[in-house]
Amino acid sequence: MKKQTFLFSSAILILSALAAKLTGALFRIPLANMLGGTGMGYFSSAYGIFMTVYAVSVTGLPAAVAKVTAEKSALGRYADLRRVKSSALLFFSAAGLAFTAVTMLLAYPFCLFSGNGIAAVPAVLAIAPSVFFSCVTSVYRGYYEGLRNMFPTAVSQIIEGLIKLCSGLALCLIVLKNPHKFEGLFVYFKDAGDPLLPIAAAAAVMGVTLSSAAGTLFLILRDKIGGDGISPDEIVLSESEVDSRRTIISALLKTAVPIAVGALVTNLTSLIDLVTIMRSLGAAAERYPRYFAELSGNIPTSEIPNFLFGSFTGLAVTIFNLVPSCTNMFGKGILPAVSEAFAAGDKKQVRLSTEKAFFATALVSFPSAAGICVLSGEILGTLFPTKPLETEICTVSLSILGIAVAFLCMSSTAFAILQAAGRPDIPVKLMLAGVAVKLAGNLLLVRIPQLNIAGAAISTLICYAVICLPAMSIAAKMTNSDNSYLKGIFCKICYCSVMCGGGALFVRNMLSETLGSLTLLIFSIFCGVIFYILTALLLGILTKNTLNLLIS
Repeated sequence: MKKQTFLFSSAILILSALAAKLTGALFRIPLANMLGGTGMGYFSSAYGIFMTVYAVSVTGLPAAVAKVTAEKSALGRYADLRRVKSSALLFFSAAGLAFTAVTMLLAYPFCLFSGNGIAAVPAVLAIAPSVFFSCVTSVYRGYYEGLRNMFPTAVSQIIEGLIKLCSGLALCLIVLKNPHKFEGLFVYFKDAGDPLLPIAAAAAVMGVTLSSAAGTLFLILRDKIGGDGISPDEIVLSESEVDSRRTIISALLKTAVPIAVGALVTNLTSLIDLVTIMRSLGAAAERYPRYFAELSGNIPTSEIPNFLFGSFTGLAVTIFNLVPSCTNMFGKGILPAVSEAFAAGDKKQVRLSTEKAFFATALVSFPSAAGICVLSGEILGTLFPTKPLETEICTVSLSILGIAVAFLCMSSTAFAILQAAGRPDIPVKLMLAGVAVKLAGNLLLVRIPQLNIAGAAISTLICYAVICLPAMSIAAKMTNSDNSYLKGIFCKICYCSVMCGGGALFVRNMLSETLGSLTLLIFSIFCGVIFYILTALLLGILTKNTLNLLIS
């Protein structure tokens, strides 16, 4: 059975993630231009609730299935592999149905509690079935990732992205272009500034559910037609040591539950934003009405918190999530390799895999963070040209979140290594500390009128810094990685990234009066990349040895 190397696996997942994120950006950016800050507030509320349930029911599942599958494969217990897949499908499909029902039942009370009221309920109901489809999808993805075959995950991600893009935008546009067909529903949303926006947001969210269903259907058909590459002879030879379904599900839950708890804690940052930002902004707007009236233009006072929250999550957070969603693939690519190495007792391979993952993540995330930080205004202005007020409001927030990108990316890779090492409890503990920082930061900073939503960005930055540094240190120690090598390479990449950001900023300032916004952004990014590559070559970061480290 042929397996893919770490770099090849990560490359497949990164390319698919880039394609998925490109389609995701092509979905959310036009959507933000159509719905504006207020409509994106409803959309983001649904996503915030959905991601909390998703974290509990789905997030730990691919990693758990991948880890158990990789261990069974390393030991040659191929008959167990098939039972891992079938047992996981039975158990987690039922769990997915249960969590979908819970999401629907809690939609109304939670929307009232968060401050958005009934206007966000249709979007939550529309996205709830995605939990079930995601559970089924995650089992198949985790199974093939554990066999070091990343193609099923990659193709399903691309399919989901394309379906979401086409159906989500189309459904939203149909609603916005035909308001007369939905006038009967306006009575339920009379408190919203525009009663059509809650319906349009729900239509856009329905595209997410349809995309999840399409991804699930592809994986089922791919598994039935293509198979997993394990020959009947390999199955027969290992049939004498088949574990019971109970033993397999217990092993899956042993890994999945701590990861799910960690993911829940991770998503608590989004949930905290959902619950605290609007309430804190509402309190600040009541106390400083003149300041917020000038800040938000003609937005009604009652809609200001939702408008600012929607602008922050719909614009700034959308850009913030692009880089981590790609570098997370290094973690997914490394998990099976490290799990196999631990199972086989290969300490050298554990160390090399860890160092490769950290190096690759830093190489991508550090310069990306610098670029987002210094070019936040140009990025937002180019991507959201029809929303100048939302763009102006979010520019400072995105600059701050740009710095947080590096901490989030590195902590995600460290978490994947710790999970592969059999210590998923450590990420949970670190995330709890980060969440406490996030909660305190939001409550203290968002209420300051001069900061408002930028306060949430600052608390996010501090939160991920608190998480990242100890996570990396513990992961390096557990895998016997060379700390002096890692510190040296991180310092060099950090310096190169500062040069990248400085070069991009210099070019932007020099040509801001000469070039149009899109041309200026592209040219600034291009020059920043050139500065980064040249500096990396001069400092010996990009050498034959480092490239061999990644390829091997």
